Amino acid sequence: MKIRGVATPGVGYGGAVAAVEPMRVELNNSDRAPAAARHALGSWLDKLDCPEPVPDDALIVVSELVTNVVRHTASDPVVIATFDDRRLRIEVQDSDPRGPVPASGAEVGGFGLTILEQLCDAWGWEPTDFGKRVWAETHC
Repeated sequence: MKIRGVATPGVGYGGAVAAVEPMRVELNNSDRAPAAARHALGSWLDKLDCPEPVPDDALIVVSELVTNVVRHTASDPVVIATFDDRRLRIEVQDSDPRGPVPASGAEVGGFGLTILEQLCDAWGWEPTDFGKRVWAETHC
């Protein structure tokens, strides 16, 4: 696992807010990846001035996104988190070009996208040169 991201002082929207370097975590495709993503994001979120329940919701979101990569692809997930102008954005990238598919209701689990809709202001996905990125955003 590789982690990057540090806080630096600055001024932002609505007063003094830490300007935070983006976090990037490269994970292995394994059952441990969601927990590693939660741990890395949790440490990075500690540097932000986000009120509850945003940090807890963000941990659920990153866990769901990374779990989808581990469950539905053979690729290694890459997690990127950014904080700008009080917007928290979490992206998970993988090398599979297929987009996420909502659960049909017939399978066990499969409610990650429904959870994203409940916890985030917006979410989506887009193809990339190497596969896709699934992202979620919320105000904090």
